[in-house]
Amino acid sequence: MDVTYIIQQTILGLAIGLTFSMVAIGFSLTFGLSKVINLAHGAFYALGTYLTFAAMHLTNNFSLSLILSTASIGLASLLVEKVLVNKLYGKDIDLSLIVTFSTLLVVSTLIKMVWGLDPKSVSPPQFLTTQIYMVGATLPVYYLFLAACSLILFMFVWVVINKTMLGRVIKAGSEDKDRVETLGINMGRVFTINYVFGGMLAALGGGLMAPLISIEPSIGSRIILLCFAVVVVGGMGSIFGTMLAGIIIGLSISYVTMFNAPMSEAAAYLVMAIFLLIRPRGLLGTG
Repeated sequence: MDVTYIIQQTILGLAIGLTFSMVAIGFSLTFGLSKVINLAHGAFYALGTYLTFAAMHLTNNFSLSLILSTASIGLASLLVEKVLVNKLYGKDIDLSLIVTFSTLLVVSTLIKMVWGLDPKSVSPPQFLTTQIYMVGATLPVYYLFLAACSLILFMFVWVVINKTMLGRVIKAGSEDKDRVETLGINMGRVFTINYVFGGMLAALGGGLMAPLISIEPSIGSRIILLCFAVVVVGGMGSIFGTMLAGIIIGLSISYVTMFNAPMSEAAAYLVMAIFLLIRPRGLLGTG
């Protein structure tokens, strides 16, 4: 097998793995604080890709399209949290599964009604369509751009969670919400901020992935399964565990693609199954 192709697939695996991590962190934060399994997270990702596609047709500006789609999903996730999700806090997890899965199905149906069933595609900016020669291979610049953006966003999330008052409240609230509320902190508002932040991460991840994937209505369901796999492998509550898990799963998908592309996503679930058997708490999980 061509070494250049292996290097290219490795860089691609790293790039998509870091993006999976970024999207999965939003999913993990929602569950960690509010104990809601937010399957609607996949809907925010899917809408992020479609709105990026739509904004590109209007503006022909990729950066502006990312900003518009992410901001729009921020507002959409705020609406979903206020109308549906905030009624699930403190309730049985099964109820959150039913409500958020129904939301995912409704959004998938709306996507079909608005954009149809035909796959869509997004072209990256011209300067990101070039290739560069490094590490012994010719690499698409967009792979490196995606990896860099994901790393920057990942570090931003880490700073927010570990170095800001909001992050400290989120971590404390995930352990003992009632005690935090006795300090006069409005945890309902924190829940909302946390949920919207997670939704925006999903949308931004979808927008960044848009030039690499076929945009179709089922992508929301697929990404939520991958998020679940990343969180299981990384360990619930661990940001760095989530990043490492995303890289492992991204590389697994990329390498399997070289031999059998239709089976590539199955690699993620195989990795998850192995970790459930040998290390159920994940790479860096505390449970």
